[in-house]
Amino acid sequence: MSKFILAFCSCIDFVLRKIYNYNKGRGRKMKTNHNPKKLMILGLCLIVLFMAIGYASFSQNLIINGTSTITSDWNIKITDITVKGFNGSATNAEEPQVENDTTAIFKTNLISPGDSMTYEVTVANDGSIPAKLNELKVEDANNPAILFQVNGISESDILGEHSTTTFEVQVSYNSSITTQPENPKSTLTVTLDYVQNS
Repeated sequence: MSKFILAFCSCIDFVLRKIYNYNKGRGRKMKTNHNPKKLMILGLCLIVLFMAIGYASFSQNLIINGTSTITSDWNIKITDITVKGFNGSATNAEEPQVENDTTAIFKTNLISPGDSMTYEVTVANDGSIPAKLNELKVEDANNPAILFQVNGISESDILGEHSTTTFEVQVSYNSSITTQPENPKSTLTVTLDYVQNS
């Protein structure tokens, strides 16, 4: 800043000296080749030039660099399946299994009408995005002697971020059956189709 001021003052001093010397020469009736208009134009040009240099010296480009990072996390899964209760002689043919995080498979042995097995399923949203149950798919072996019931969960239910929910699956021997079925075993698949809650 100080250099620019000094240069500007020097320019003004130069122009003023030229004008002074010119006027002084005229007062003494000395011949001169200087034209006052030319001197004034020269002085103005020099002033504009130094102002432009000064502006360029003090101006600068402001550059802002930013980085945006997506930190959201989608993580819905069945974390636990336990036997909550049973009636009669019902037993597990196999331990319940989880496939692809959100599909539960139940295999149950039912001996007599009225036998039943109740499972409790825990679903966790370990991510940072609220989820909505878009579809609840239940597939069975189409055995009329075996009934399935899902309680405590329904489509459009919301599962908030970092939270859990539980629901029950009941497998039972149809008490209205009067003859022994050929296959007393049941296989049930429950799939939870979650989507991002908008």
